[in-house]
Amino acid sequence: MRLKFRQQEDVCARLLIGADGYNSVVRSITVADGAPLYTGTMTWRGIVRRKNLSSLAAPFIESAGFQLVVGEKKNFWIMDAGTELLAWGGTALRLNHSKSSSALETVLQIFKQWPPLVESVIRATEPAAIIETGVFDREPVPQWGNLRHVTLLGDAAHPMRPSLGLGTTMAIQDVVTLAKVLVCTDLGDGEQLGLALRTYEQERIAISAPLQRLARKEGADSHAEDQAERLKERFLAALAARRQAS
Repeated sequence: MRLKFRQQEDVCARLLIGADGYNSVVRSITVADGAPLYTGTMTWRGIVRRKNLSSLAAPFIESAGFQLVVGEKKNFWIMDAGTELLAWGGTALRLNHSKSSSALETVLQIFKQWPPLVESVIRATEPAAIIETGVFDREPVPQWGNLRHVTLLGDAAHPMRPSLGLGTTMAIQDVVTLAKVLVCTDLGDGEQLGLALRTYEQERIAISAPLQRLARKEGADSHAEDQAERLKERFLAALAARRQAS
């Protein structure tokens, strides 16, 4: 293949792996299924230094674990990101995915009158470090590449809502699976390479397609009117099962 770029010389390659995200240029050629689908949900994310939250009570001084606050069709979570940092994220329904002029002011308004912890974590974050993005996914497809010398990986192949927390995990699994099928493949042998890519895609699509659909369902459920009640019921059921097992 000869790959053409706008600001650099052409590159010749035997294999092209499109790992260029949910707006993948490679996918626009191989699958050609248009733009990713906006889910009607916006997300705000940030990283804050734990020392900036030293006035908070335990467990946030030393460890946050994972904390989730839900209500009003919104979600806000906090989790450890190493010993010095906390990561947080919030989601809410929005009609469009246009970015606001100030992500800080927008997220503060979205979670206004929520528990004081939420506002404290947001205000402790550097405004420029707050990331505001729309949440997108795509319909699963039966084939990612051309089954000859092009395939996809990660969000380019199977973008899904973050409700299952599997985005990075799925991409890593793609890499491992692809490496396994390529390790004994002669990239100069078109038939071998095509078979390897077919094997990779079939194995990964069988796993990723159902998870894309489940992530879409869970994402919608997480912004439902009765999301708090659903979460409570699932927690109580899991707690009862654990007690019964012990």
